[in-house]
Amino acid sequence: MATVANTLPGNGAPLHVFDLPQLYSKPSAESLLKALDILAIEPPSWEADSHGKSDQPRIHPDGVAKYLTSIIASKILWIHDDVVKEQIWEKASTRLSERSGRTGMPAVSRTFRIPTQSGNVGIVLHEPSLTADNLGLKTWASSYLLAKRLHMLELSELTPGKERRVLELGSGTGLVGIAAAAVWGTNVHLTDLPEIEPNLTSNVQANQDIILKEGGVATTGVLDWADTTNPPSEEDRYPIILAADPLYSPEHPALVVQTIERYLLRYAEARVMVELPLREAYAPEIVDFKQRMHDIGLEISAKGEEVGYDDWGGGNDGGLKEVRCWWGVWAWKE
Repeated sequence: MATVANTLPGNGAPLHVFDLPQLYSKPSAESLLKALDILAIEPPSWEADSHGKSDQPRIHPDGVAKYLTSIIASKILWIHDDVVKEQIWEKASTRLSERSGRTGMPAVSRTFRIPTQSGNVGIVLHEPSLTADNLGLKTWASSYLLAKRLHMLELSELTPGKERRVLELGSGTGLVGIAAAAVWGTNVHLTDLPEIEPNLTSNVQANQDIILKEGGVATTGVLDWADTTNPPSEEDRYPIILAADPLYSPEHPALVVQTIERYLLRYAEARVMVELPLREAYAPEIVDFKQRMHDIGLEISAKGEEVGYDDWGGGNDGGLKEVRCWWGVWAWKE
């Protein structure tokens, strides 16, 4: 009986499902489990070339879903160990869910390489399975782009002579805030809604060694943009506010801007750094956001566009989708 190892193409060609153990040949449990391991998709971390860089052979997508479904549907009667059968069915189900888009994927962990002034730091983030509308449980392309931009800005130039504290709005999985604490070696408070905060806190705790090594401090808390009770004192305001992809409903421009107005210190060196994906469906929200920022007395001091990658809507087999983003740095008008 042929094994997975001796049916692999030897010329670097993609592996096809026909190269894998076929059910009609009654393959061993070991062969099926090895084949299912080969079909595993590693979650990308948003670099265009990050997907597929592993020791695993490349997989041709044609027929993979059908192959996995056939295993799930089969009683595999020639395998007599019920525990092993369950392992096979569970792995096949997992491999199928990995090919069902981000909303169908199980929980994943990703490693993001973030540049600093002296090198790179590796930030590991856990993303639970997506449920309901909890989009904050996913890491978005805009967060990665903003995190990579931080090292280009010297914090001492942004806030000379001031306590260098940073507030992040809508932190999600925590990539931007954790990166800011490590890259700038400063105190960052990461915030989100109550249902997002537990995973956010867990990710901050998981990266504490990196943050502390770089001289930073990261804390987490709940911040509801709609809650305007108990206005912050001067000591509770921040010289720098960060936000990545905070606009995904018509109400958000007003909510985000009123929160920025409440929490941003009013002095010349205070800054707001925002990264927004240029989604056609949310173009009105971006226009509204920029106008509201102008109305409260902020102006753009630097801006640009860049391209990142995401697995939201990227199709089967972990494919990445190009995402164009706008970034801007805002300051109080003189």
